[in-house]
Amino acid sequence: MLLAEEEGNKVHSVNQMSIAVGRSVMKMSLDEVLRHRSVQRGEPVLLVGAEAGSRSVRWVHSSEVIDIAPLLRGGELLLTGGVVLSEVSPSRQRTYVRDLAARGVTALAVETASTGLGVPDALIDECAKHGFPLIRFDRPVPFVEITEGINGLIINDSVQRLRLADSISDALSAELTSGAGLQELTGALAELTGAAVVVRDRSGAVLSRAPGREAGDAGEVVTWRATVAVHGISTANLEVLAAPGADPLVLEAALGRAPQAFALALLRAQPPTPRMRATRALFQHLRDPSAAHDDLDVLLANSGLTGTDAFVAVVTGGDDPGVREALEQQLQRNGRMAVGHADEKEYLALVALDARRPERSRRDLIDDVRQLGVLGPEHPAVGIGPLVSGSGGIPHAVAEARRCLQLDLADGETTRVVDAADWSLHRLVHQLDADEVLQRFIREQLGALLDEPSETRDRLLRTLEVFFDCGANKTQAAERLHVRRQTLYQRLDKLSASLGIDVTDPEKLGDLHVAVRLRNVLTGRGRG
Repeated sequence: MLLAEEEGNKVHSVNQMSIAVGRSVMKMSLDEVLRHRSVQRGEPVLLVGAEAGSRSVRWVHSSEVIDIAPLLRGGELLLTGGVVLSEVSPSRQRTYVRDLAARGVTALAVETASTGLGVPDALIDECAKHGFPLIRFDRPVPFVEITEGINGLIINDSVQRLRLADSISDALSAELTSGAGLQELTGALAELTGAAVVVRDRSGAVLSRAPGREAGDAGEVVTWRATVAVHGISTANLEVLAAPGADPLVLEAALGRAPQAFALALLRAQPPTPRMRATRALFQHLRDPSAAHDDLDVLLANSGLTGTDAFVAVVTGGDDPGVREALEQQLQRNGRMAVGHADEKEYLALVALDARRPERSRRDLIDDVRQLGVLGPEHPAVGIGPLVSGSGGIPHAVAEARRCLQLDLADGETTRVVDAADWSLHRLVHQLDADEVLQRFIREQLGALLDEPSETRDRLLRTLEVFFDCGANKTQAAERLHVRRQTLYQRLDKLSASLGIDVTDPEKLGDLHVAVRLRNVLTGRGRG
């Protein structure tokens, strides 16, 4: 069977509180969904994305609406009959795929067996470009059966996880109420999970340790980790060392709720240090610049960000402690100084860069963040702000890092890392919020060209865009467009005639280039 049936319950007791743990459906992957009997009835064929079977499916939704992407949250398997898709232009089909991919949708399934229309080539090609899973149903299948079957399992799984997490949270809270310290709380968690539990400070030194009840070969132990944050500042790491056969539901629930209890225990045992208080004050100021605060330079120095005046801000949403911990570790690689603060909405970090080579240091930082394996399509993106010099630029760095996460990037970021430097015009347009003014500028520069038939217009605009990107080098532009140089010359002549100017004139390149880039931004194409 695809999914495990419920097995016998295991009962763990702490302080006379019992937790009944039932084995149930785990988080469903795309592969698991495709093997479900309701889906198998449609004889699914994975046309694109054979390597994406491990992607998580949060929900199954069906819709024939073309502009459905803004109404989705991400993580969905989207079912569609494909009739409406087949009636729109190939360009609109490609936009449909880009919008879904940018929204973080897990996969698209198209049922064309009822109509015999087939899956449009443009749809397949665009999915392949973005690595976006595309499924074809070769037999008619009632979508309602799929949505009820899969979503029912997901809901049941979510309810059981929530109940289990609440039970673990109640048990640990009872320990704290009875006066338990860090070591007693560590022992309670070990009893709850049956696994060994270790708490380490940020340097790796052990603060407390408790053995597990379930013995196993040390070589087979799997370590689950979570960050313990005091007042939003990462203070310690919680490690649960599970033997083979440990219930992952229990471990996930424990690591979801235990860090809050351990933060209280740490706060009792170890009051905040001056550096922790300074770091907290620093991020309070960055979240509310109008609040009373000490001098920003003093806060930076007391937080440990010293010896440089080059900074960058990094931000991500969500509340996944594993993602936040992994991101913080990457930010601090190779001796980089970084401090972070988490709340229920976001994780915000400031990174001090090497003042001797700040641009190179920033590129190294971005490369390290892009290597994060935990940043899948279902996770919030990471925004990396521009390089700023001096403490006065830090509020701007933070604002622009956050803006990176607010942009509507139609072609998405497959690495889930949005670099402010790659989306400069997008950020400018987002900040101006003045589409009418920008559209007038674009019309003034490109007016006659925009009135050409759509196919001609798009071909000429693409030619102009590539010509600019190649620094007005005609040979390179022809190669990138995969056309002969004579064809490129003809297109440039057509552009000059349409616009009434010589598009190869160096004095005209600046305004035209900005106009083309702005149009791409406003139509959801290209980077800033």
